[in-house]
Amino acid sequence: LVNNPYGRRHIIDLYQYKGLNESDGLYPCAFLTIWNVRNSNNKEYLDMCLIQRSGDMLTASGGGCINEVQYAALQMMVARHCGYNTGKFTHFVANEQIYDRHIEQAKEMLDRYETMTLKEIHSISEDMSEDQKVTFYNNYPKLILNKKKTNFYEFTIDDFEMQNYEPVKPQLKLELG
Repeated sequence: LVNNPYGRRHIIDLYQYKGLNESDGLYPCAFLTIWNVRNSNNKEYLDMCLIQRSGDMLTASGGGCINEVQYAALQMMVARHCGYNTGKFTHFVANEQIYDRHIEQAKEMLDRYETMTLKEIHSISEDMSEDQKVTFYNNYPKLILNKKKTNFYEFTIDDFEMQNYEPVKPQLKLELG
């Protein structure tokens, strides 16, 4: 990414085919990332695409969004390490599912969604002024990476801060496994 930023072969594949054939373990769900450096207005951005073969909608790749948060954090760390701005994050899930044991929680999430305000549900309207758009984005949840750190290998969980995140309560319990 540093030596050949505009190369088209920056791919990380987490499938270890030999190990999977010798193990009863779970095949990785989120398993492939594609990285691209993009120049826009004389700034370089590191874009990342995450490919996921399967996703548990309520805990991992949908409402729970742990996969998105983990990989967005990875993208931020790699971009910082390489000297790029964090760019676009694209996520593709081939098989999204809700497990039978999570049906009641899914119904609760839908009920919660229906009670949200239009501002929380819809993205920014074309009718909003620039000031309204800035206010909207400034109040949206953000994952912030410590600006003082640049070495990928030195980042820790403590280098991240979540701003403007207000979890809905009570927290839903989702049985895993």
